[in-house]
Amino acid sequence: TMFVVCAFFFFLLIGPANPFERFDPPAGYDGPGPNPLLQDHILMAFHPPMLYLGYVGFTVPFAFAIGALVTGRVGEGWLLETRRWTLFAWGFLSVGIVLGAWWSYEVLGWGGYWGWDPVENASLLPWLTGTAFLHSVMVQERRGMLRVWNLSLVCATFALTILGTFLTRSGVVVSVHAFSESAIGPVLLTFFAVIVAVTVGLIGWRGDRLRAPGRIDSPLSREGAFLANNLVFAAFAFVVLLGTVFPLVVEAINGDRISVGSPYFETMTMPIGMVILFLMAIAPVLPWRKASGELLSQRLFWPAVVGVAAIALSVVLGARGFAPVLAFGLGGFAAGASGRQILLATRRQGWRGFVGRTNGGMIVHLGVIMIAVALAASGAYVHQQEIRLGEGDTGTVAGHEFTFVGTESEASPAKITEKVLVQIDGGQVYAPAVNLFTFSGMSVGTPSVRTGYTEDLMLSVLDMPEGPGDTVTLRVTVQPLVLWLWIGGGVIAFGTLLAAFPGRRRRPTAPVSEVVGERRPDPDPEPDVELVRA
Repeated sequence: TMFVVCAFFFFLLIGPANPFERFDPPAGYDGPGPNPLLQDHILMAFHPPMLYLGYVGFTVPFAFAIGALVTGRVGEGWLLETRRWTLFAWGFLSVGIVLGAWWSYEVLGWGGYWGWDPVENASLLPWLTGTAFLHSVMVQERRGMLRVWNLSLVCATFALTILGTFLTRSGVVVSVHAFSESAIGPVLLTFFAVIVAVTVGLIGWRGDRLRAPGRIDSPLSREGAFLANNLVFAAFAFVVLLGTVFPLVVEAINGDRISVGSPYFETMTMPIGMVILFLMAIAPVLPWRKASGELLSQRLFWPAVVGVAAIALSVVLGARGFAPVLAFGLGGFAAGASGRQILLATRRQGWRGFVGRTNGGMIVHLGVIMIAVALAASGAYVHQQEIRLGEGDTGTVAGHEFTFVGTESEASPAKITEKVLVQIDGGQVYAPAVNLFTFSGMSVGTPSVRTGYTEDLMLSVLDMPEGPGDTVTLRVTVQPLVLWLWIGGGVIAFGTLLAAFPGRRRRPTAPVSEVVGERRPDPDPEPDVELVRA
């Protein structure tokens, strides 16, 4: 399967996307380089390769899944062989998405970091299905269930990486991320269709072998929570896919250009995100097979206390609005559950309580919670305003003072940079700028950001002074907790590394298919579980 994938892309290289054509430049010729937007920040050296590694990495679990379907060996063996491949591919994709949001925030100057652009959504789609797969694969390894789900998710993840490549490289969407129009679009779309058809056909062909030997004993169990997690992530992916592809379908059918904007995505995904935070709090404390009410109340007491404390603290600090306050409460609830799991693991195992799939996964959860809370705060309480200042004048936005000090110019072979010097709150001077690229004549703004743990202040130049004594127009954006988006991405990367290392050694167990129906003890019981059983 991997040879087929490689052969397809080699075909693109020698055919419609051939990069090896000859070109005889005239003497002294210097090419234009990349788009000026891509020359303006160091993150462009890291964001695309990270996304690429994430996209390409999912080829390995996909190949094993197809191999399992073709040979009929659809048990748990292929999952064990591909666990780290899947984990690292997902980790690279996660870091690539966060770096892309950071680049957008630091370079484009519009005051945001995620605009639900079709190419942004193209990277989010395989992340969503890959996340669902990483959770549900544990159910198959432990109970032999969700075989069709897992095969479908891993194949869908790879297919969505091809769809993302199509959206980026075909030129069908206009985006700062997309390439110009090219002939490889129909070829990529055909390859995507072949992947979907082959996957559906093989799963249908092996339907009898894919019947799960286990079953869910109770919805209040870890496997029940993972199944709910799968359904929620699938709904999230469907909402994003529909909003991304629907305008393209409409344009292909009748030629009308329509757009699906942020209001659709935010309205549809916000309740799904709340449910995900709730499941992140519930799932880690649930045992396999079945949980009693007494056990749940015992394990959820302290996470619930943390959640209530988070709501109270946010209200005291000035948070208003049902949705953001609920997000803060659910974030605290989920963080309490993850922190409880890490604390119990480190008490029993010492420093090894931080490594292993479960414990590293809890650290990943903490990173995701940081991002979710930062998204809620920065989205709900953003303040944006335009101010016009003469040299020496001071304006006030959201309680902060901005003084126009003057201008400054810098010249280099590639561009001419005109800086506007602005002093914030009587302290440090910041320099939002406008860059004129000499080769293309394109003018690109560069914002200046004062970053802090509680809020960010972003300055963007809208109108430069035309001469001495003229005024400058600035856009000021004040957003809380933006820094925690990038910190959360780092925590996710760290947790992914920890999850890749083996945790505490456990006694070997028989294959799932040999012990279905037998009530085996929990391999990693908590002390309170043993008390309840006693």
